[in-house]
Amino acid sequence: LRIQIQSDHDREKGPWTKPETWTQMKRNLTGHKVRMLLGNPSKIKRDLNPRIDQVYHYVGDLNADGSDETGTVNLYRDRVVSFTSPFEN
Repeated sequence: LRIQIQSDHDREKGPWTKPETWTQMKRNLTGHKVRMLLGNPSKIKRDLNPRIDQVYHYVGDLNADGSDETGTVNLYRDRVVSFTSPFEN
């Protein structure tokens, strides 16, 4: 029950929790447009890769299995260079 409650809470974190939102993701979107589309990320981190400036992490247990699903968006010079949907498996 606790896992289900946490999963319900995670699914309410924003548009990033819906598969159809990730289908609209594409390269060259700006960081602002990514946040408008997916919502605010759970974490924003720097990356050691010289071709990636920032990584947006979207994290939450979306299917109540007890483990977090993670979506990432890699940006270079405020443009999306790659991304991974939490629904790809």
